[in-house]
Amino acid sequence: MPDLNCTYRPPIKCNGFDPRAFRWAQTMRLAVEEINQSAELLPNYTLGYKIFDSCAYPLTGQRAALAVLNGLSEDDSPTCSSASPLLAVIGESGSAQSMVVSRILQPFRIPMISYFSSCACFTDRKNHPTFFRVIPNDDYQVKAIAQLLVHFNFTWVGLVRGDHEYGRFAVQGLLRELQGTKVCVAYQEIIPMLYNRQRTLEILQVMRSSTAKVVVVFSTEGELTPFLRDYMTQNITGIQWVASEALITASVFTASEYYPYLGGTIGFGIRKGQISGLSDYLRTVNPQMYRNNTLVKELWEALYGCDPSLSSGSLLPSCSGQESLLEQHSAYMNTSSPRVAYNVYKAVYAFAHSLHNLLLCQPGSGPFQYNSCAQSNNIYPWQLQHYLQEVTFNIAGEEVNFDLKGDSISYYDILNWQRGMGGNIEYVNVGLFDGTKPAGEELLIQEDRIMWAGHQSEASCSHCVFTFIHQMPAFEIL
Repeated sequence: MPDLNCTYRPPIKCNGFDPRAFRWAQTMRLAVEEINQSAELLPNYTLGYKIFDSCAYPLTGQRAALAVLNGLSEDDSPTCSSASPLLAVIGESGSAQSMVVSRILQPFRIPMISYFSSCACFTDRKNHPTFFRVIPNDDYQVKAIAQLLVHFNFTWVGLVRGDHEYGRFAVQGLLRELQGTKVCVAYQEIIPMLYNRQRTLEILQVMRSSTAKVVVVFSTEGELTPFLRDYMTQNITGIQWVASEALITASVFTASEYYPYLGGTIGFGIRKGQISGLSDYLRTVNPQMYRNNTLVKELWEALYGCDPSLSSGSLLPSCSGQESLLEQHSAYMNTSSPRVAYNVYKAVYAFAHSLHNLLLCQPGSGPFQYNSCAQSNNIYPWQLQHYLQEVTFNIAGEEVNFDLKGDSISYYDILNWQRGMGGNIEYVNVGLFDGTKPAGEELLIQEDRIMWAGHQSEASCSHCVFTFIHQMPAFEIL
């Protein structure tokens, strides 16, 4: 994003490149192109878009939101002459970033749909009146995790979370759900947002010394990656990880070296869907087609460790930019069971169907003052939000809609990390959580399919009640 005045110095720079998130951006492009080519959805209309990289930082997300609101130049823009061309926002991914963007968009009544922000805090319609999401609210996830812990009689557990709203609200919700059960929390630890090795070692010492070998983690892969490097260096094993949806499908941890430490992890994943043509679409992205796109250049650097731009100052070996994208590049090319990408896809179509319904409005029968409709050449974001609140459509056999708080129906797949044929980690579906079922009937687990930590087919007795009897006086405060 250009800095026209050359005065802005962001306190946090983007650190590294995330091929998985780049896949989400390409999924958005694919959905927009499909809609623009459709003869049934928004015929004779063309959707346009801008994509900004928040680098998973709230401050960078704030800058991106302000940039898309203000435009790159205001010199020739008449003030308040018509509605803004910006009708809606897809995003953000992390809850901390969405919190900032939602508050910026609120005064302009611009709706946004998040594909990956699950924090329960967004149900507050007073503070987030224009926020919608196609990922379930964390209130359902913590209920599912609590039911899983109770189901397997895990008595003492540790909690590890990231230093952000997502982790904070999730832990608060889980503690609330565990009240009145036999599950007790042995410790709570916070992973710093900015890597701090000394703090990491302190957390690892707590985990090593505690006899609570079940650890529930609410974290994203970005902050957990350096944490797990130290975890593996310290050679800590025997931990039964229970992971949240932000982590359970992170392909960065599927390499074979992670299995001795993370094998057996169980958690709740976002419902998967099918996106026809996504794999072929991703293969069309290469440095030859997008010569001036720095993100495509970074994709090549991340996947191949080479520089396709042939720049003389690069520290990486040069390459042609015509290398073939393979399935082995799973962080980018993994389309076998899209989950977050499928949410991006649904979010784009939710806006498209809402806009389509808005344009079908018949004068005199509209939902606005004096039964009026929105003007097709001068649509306001709040008018689109009205239709977004009421939209219902089907995609890939799934019904998509939103409740009054902007939430969607809660479904989770229960995933278990097991050893694959090549020694790598594979996600095995071992059950589901259906939030539409009556209380107490939401959880369905296929226990015989689960592989636990240490490559055990049954839950280890390190989880059993009698192991912790000698510790109980130390935790009477709970």
